[in-house]
Amino acid sequence: MPRDITILSPQAPDGLDLATAARAIDESYGVRPIDGATAHQVFARGGRALLTVYGAQELATVGEIERLLPDPPEVRLPVFWIDASAPLGDDGEAGVSVALRLALALDAVCIVEDD
Repeated sequence: MPRDITILSPQAPDGLDLATAARAIDESYGVRPIDGATAHQVFARGGRALLTVYGAQELATVGEIERLLPDPPEVRLPVFWIDASAPLGDDGEAGVSVALRLALALDAVCIVEDD
């Protein structure tokens, strides 16, 4: 089961934002579009998936974040909701690092679900 990650950002990231975040963690990481380019995946040598980032959805309705998250952070609306997932284990830890770096670059909030 993967680790679920939510990024709440004032702007929607693009492939370049993700590639920049990935390479800030490790210059060997790459980014590829998947699912007809509706998502992007950060991968390591050998093609191992580290992080999958899905398309951003804009939220502008007051109370929507509170409805969707059990312990919502305070963010200004409108905000872009970005779902991501990382595998369990070392590869997933690398993926979480990329997600955190992406959030930092976007001045966003990153929520990593740890079960």
